Amino acid sequence: MKNPRAVVVDAFNTSFGFTDAFGAVGADVVQVQSTPELLPGVTPVDPSRFSHTLVHDGDIDALTDRVASLRPDAVLAGRESGVELADVLSDRLGLRSNGTKLSPARRDKYLQIERVRAQGVPAARQIRTGDEAELRAWHEDIGGAVVVKPLRGGGGEGVRFCDSPADSAAALTSLLHQVTTLGGQIDSVVAQEYLVGAEYIVNTVSCDGVHHVTDVWSTDRITANGVRDLVVTQVLMRSDDHLLLELVPHACQVLDALGIRHGPAHVEIKLTPDGPRLVEVNARMSGLPYYVADAIGDGQLEWSVDAYLRPERFHERAGAPYTRRSAFAWAALVSPVSGRLVRYRALDEIRRLESFRDMTVVVRPGERIVPTTWDLGYPATLTFSHAEEAIMRRDLNTLRFLDGEAMYEVEPD
Repeated sequence: MKNPRAVVVDAFNTSFGFTDAFGAVGADVVQVQSTPELLPGVTPVDPSRFSHTLVHDGDIDALTDRVASLRPDAVLAGRESGVELADVLSDRLGLRSNGTKLSPARRDKYLQIERVRAQGVPAARQIRTGDEAELRAWHEDIGGAVVVKPLRGGGGEGVRFCDSPADSAAALTSLLHQVTTLGGQIDSVVAQEYLVGAEYIVNTVSCDGVHHVTDVWSTDRITANGVRDLVVTQVLMRSDDHLLLELVPHACQVLDALGIRHGPAHVEIKLTPDGPRLVEVNARMSGLPYYVADAIGDGQLEWSVDAYLRPERFHERAGAPYTRRSAFAWAALVSPVSGRLVRYRALDEIRRLESFRDMTVVVRPGERIVPTTWDLGYPATLTFSHAEEAIMRRDLNTLRFLDGEAMYEVEPD
């Protein structure tokens, strides 16, 4: 009898964790790379951790045949770049699949909002355009601030906050014809009304249309380096927080509207004065599951294994609220400087904070550092945890005090 086998499309960066999660139940993992060359920002992985590695060269029929010959039990996306290919492969092979009909809406930020609205879920006003005059006229009509961003970006890449029609036009001009880190050239953008309110993250795993909430996070943001609402902290919420009574039903409505019946999803929601509104949804796991093992136990990685390989176990446990064993947060440094980094001046002080747990230094001394403007631009990321949330919050505030221009000793390039 063969081992169970899961195919993960683009199992890079945090989704590389699927190798351990599926391996823990005796399953082999096959890597399908969605592009011949690695996309920017992708960290190469150890191929020995996969039973097979396949590379998609554009011939979907040939790739389907190669995957079918391995007799997989599941196909799922690891990164955003793998969502549509995973939909195609799982659908063609007759496995648990979200199908291909709504695949574009699960990737295109304009289409997903329009789909959600069409299904009766309140949503932001928006326009898709590549025309400066059209964008100016739309912004003048709705008034206030708007957000301009690529249709298929990720990680905050290319997001512009615009207070005037002239700002929107300039944002469009700056984005047109750029190539995103996910591989697409920008020929039009989506502009959306700026949603006022705190932003939250609802992470889920679904099986046969049943949605299970694995973890929910609040986000703290700052205005820095010309970016409004730059994420600097994400705090794991208690499952009995009263805000989840609004967040979770809205997230499930969004999943249903977009046909996400199987696998992990990452739903970003703002709680506005008019109620919850979708920012965007990603039909793949969040980058946060790596951090939740000690705080809550099973996260999206483990629940995804059950959804695809042990559905009976998934359905037996689905719906039970997670238990936060300790307060937990992810945080990041925000560079305001550019040049050659000589050293960080206060990392030892950060490490001495009572709730400090771990730090990953991304930009090392001797390397070039630039002002942080998006998710792949943090010079360092950190985790904090403590039995008392007040202690952790104090340390997070201290981190903000220590971070800033004085943190970075740089020399000109």
